[in-house]
Amino acid sequence: MAVDRQMIARTVQELRAALPEDGDLLAGLLRVAEATRTVLEVDGAGLTLIHADGPPRWVAATDAAMELLAQVQHDFGEGPYLQAYAQDRAVVVQDLGAAPIWVRLAAVVGQLRVLAVLSVPIRLAAQPVGTLDVYSSQPRAWTTHELEGAGEFAAVASELVNNGVALAHQQLEVAQLRQALTSRIWIEQAKGVLGATQGVSPEEAFQLLRARARSSSRKLAEVAQEVVQGAQRQRLGALALDDARVREAEGRARAAEQALEAAQADLAQRRALLDQAQVAAEERDHIADERNHAADDRDRIADERERAADERDRVADERDRTAGHPD
Repeated sequence: MAVDRQMIARTVQELRAALPEDGDLLAGLLRVAEATRTVLEVDGAGLTLIHADGPPRWVAATDAAMELLAQVQHDFGEGPYLQAYAQDRAVVVQDLGAAPIWVRLAAVVGQLRVLAVLSVPIRLAAQPVGTLDVYSSQPRAWTTHELEGAGEFAAVASELVNNGVALAHQQLEVAQLRQALTSRIWIEQAKGVLGATQGVSPEEAFQLLRARARSSSRKLAEVAQEVVQGAQRQRLGALALDDARVREAEGRARAAEQALEAAQADLAQRRALLDQAQVAAEERDHIADERNHAADDRDRIADERERAADERDRVADERDRTAGHPD
């Protein structure tokens, strides 16, 4: 699939132009994900970033399937985005279902038609700090241009993260970056969760987090992480429930289809028997008609014989009268 290089350049320029005035890190990352999905013409896109408690995990996604793809990889400890991060290189998968090394991943996300996957690293200070990931619902041979385009959007994400955590330059130690980035990401995600579930503004959500942290004598990032992970568990539970409902509906549809096919087969059999009965009845009527014709023919012949006999008797009588009265 050919990508529009000019559109990539124009979109990247627009995203970069918005960086200085963008104060919402997660909103900016989501814009990058949405732009990547649109320009590369994929079915979903998302970003992962490092956390203090382990490898990267998703922070922005364009759809639920993208969230599940990233979450399952994090839970399994394997997958394209984790490999792209660990090896600091792009990882391309044309068809997850045909990739034996990730058979468990394919078994989970295949039901959502997540097949082709592309993951490229996001770097800061020449170190990978996350990934930009896209997927397609059909097998796809990723092209060099698509790889390059994803890399350009990943670079924009790097600049956005750099601004978001207010790094003075890219030479800071990765350990410092991890700590600052982790806290900011958890807090921003938690603000979004509270805004969506409780209908509060970002500032009100932040105050709620601060109050909860103070009341429990915990760090703000720790409380934020708890809020986000709770929301993620609920989301995955809802996805599993929806999937079960879909399978149940599909089962009912198959049963209805089978019942319809059986009814159609029974109707066809009844029609065939009816046609056979009609043919037999027509054959009987034909035979009866022939018998009636034969009877009519016999009656006609008998009538003709009687008329012939009457004619012979008349002629004989005429001869007798002639013979009894000679001139």
